[in-house]
Amino acid sequence: MKSIFFDEIANTQDYAINEFKAEPLLIVSKAQTAGRGTNKNKWENADQSLATSLVFNKKIVNFKKTLIPLLAGYSFVSLHQIKDLKLKWPNDITLNEEKVGGVLVEEDNDLICIGLGINYFWSNPLIPGAGGLYKEKQDDQQIFYDAEVWAEKVMQFITKEDFSLEDYKLKLTTLGKVVEYPDGRGWARDINSDGSLKIETPTGELLNLTSPLISEII
Repeated sequence: MKSIFFDEIANTQDYAINEFKAEPLLIVSKAQTAGRGTNKNKWENADQSLATSLVFNKKIVNFKKTLIPLLAGYSFVSLHQIKDLKLKWPNDITLNEEKVGGVLVEEDNDLICIGLGINYFWSNPLIPGAGGLYKEKQDDQQIFYDAEVWAEKVMQFITKEDFSLEDYKLKLTTLGKVVEYPDGRGWARDINSDGSLKIETPTGELLNLTSPLISEII
């Protein structure tokens, strides 16, 4: 895996896809000027943040690609010993119910590009419900190191095909809660083998959600 580091870049996803040659490529930056999040939401830079993208050829993936957002989020959360660092299905990273990061997975021809954005420190978040991983700024080299270890963990899960949904669910806040989705609301009951969210509606019907557009209610 090749790694390239920046203090600032327009967009790590686009750069990673454009610069990919053959081996997996990791792009790491402290800030983005034209970043994007899920559903093409605008990226907001925290006081100290990590923006990183890992791109590789999709032919190395021999399991359900819909699991990639889950394993990418879990790979970051499992690296830290922060007790309340959790996951919200399918691609948010939270701390004490505040969103501190997220995952964006995009496909481009034969490539899969996984983006990870983390707010390491944010004294006054511009987005309601957002927060930072730490109460003070961290060493920049530690952030770069975290990105490389995260990418290595992701590649290990992908190449060895040993990602555990049971381990993932231990870090998940969504199960058991009432969630709202575009067509209604229901109870989040389980994660299916393809990574979709099993919902029980008020009428007892079971649905499998794949859209990330959900809100946890209680």
